Amino acid sequence: MKTAAALSPNAAFPDEKRPPAESDLPGALGRAFVPLARVLESHRAAHPDVASEWKYSPRSGWHLIFSRKKRRIFYLIPTRGDFRLSLILGIKAIAALQTGPCAKKMPALLKEAKRYPEGTAFNFTSATLDVDVAATFLEVKIAH
Repeated sequence: MKTAAALSPNAAFPDEKRPPAESDLPGALGRAFVPLARVLESHRAAHPDVASEWKYSPRSGWHLIFSRKKRRIFYLIPTRGDFRLSLILGIKAIAALQTGPCAKKMPALLKEAKRYPEGTAFNFTSATLDVDVAATFLEVKIAH
C-alpha cells in the first residue's frame, strides 16, 4: 500500500482550499521573484497565447502550469523565498539548443538534467536561473 506524499514544508501556497493568484507570487518568492518576473514577462510578450493555470499537488501545494492549447510548456512551483521552473525538452529541442546561443552551457545543463521517456527535464531555481538561458529554452520548447 502506498503512503500519501508529504506536503513540502517549503510550499509557498500549501492551503488546498485557498488557491493563490499570480499577484501573490512576489510576496511568496521575495527577491527570487525579480529574475523570474523578467522571464515570465518576456515569454508572455512573445507568446500571449500561452495560458497559465493553478493546480494543487499534495506534494508541492499550488503551482502554475503554462500551456499553449493542450501542450504544456513549463511548470512553476513556488516555494517560500524561491521557485522551481521546470520544463521537458525532446530530442529536436535539445539539438537546437546545442547549436544555438546556449551551446557552450549545454554540456553542464545536460549533466544536471533528468532523463525521462518523454524527454529531458530541466529545472531552474533562483540560484541557477540565467534569464537569457531560460528564455531561450522556452522559445525552443515552443518551436519544437
